[in-house]
Amino acid sequence: MNRRSLLTRIVQGFSLAGLAFVAYPFIRAFLPAFAEDLSVEVDISDLGNGESKTVSWLGRNLYVIRRSAEVTDQLAASADALKDPLSINSTQPEFATNLWRSLRPDILIVYKNCTHLGCEISANFITPEAGFDCPCHSSRFDASGRVYKEAVASFNLEIPDYQFVSRNLIRLIKG
Repeated sequence: MNRRSLLTRIVQGFSLAGLAFVAYPFIRAFLPAFAEDLSVEVDISDLGNGESKTVSWLGRNLYVIRRSAEVTDQLAASADALKDPLSINSTQPEFATNLWRSLRPDILIVYKNCTHLGCEISANFITPEAGFDCPCHSSRFDASGRVYKEAVASFNLEIPDYQFVSRNLIRLIKG
């Protein structure tokens, strides 16, 4: 084997290795077997009425809240004071187009970010005026995460896609 054919083989080998490194991300994107399972299961058995839990998922924080019957009964009464009471312009799964914006009236799951500038909101489910408050620009949201008319935020709080695995176990799903 002469020098020219040896160098040709070496260049061909490096070219094939480079092609494999370049092609790998494309092949991985097209094969579902390589897809990661990004779902997270959340146990809510320890939540009492009015209690919340913060869950970190996909780089964002969520509130998981157990609402009392009194809070869910008041949701229909506040519809006149809301910008989007029917949640038509909201980022949410199809199941959340109801009054509670959730699968069950007693459990609410929302992202902890205000829809105005993304500030982290605080929850208040102890007082009779249950809901969420944004500390940055004083936007207020009701107990379903729907924004009040006088608030700076334009949209209701975002709802992630999820399903109940059992009575007290929720699976968050990347939608």
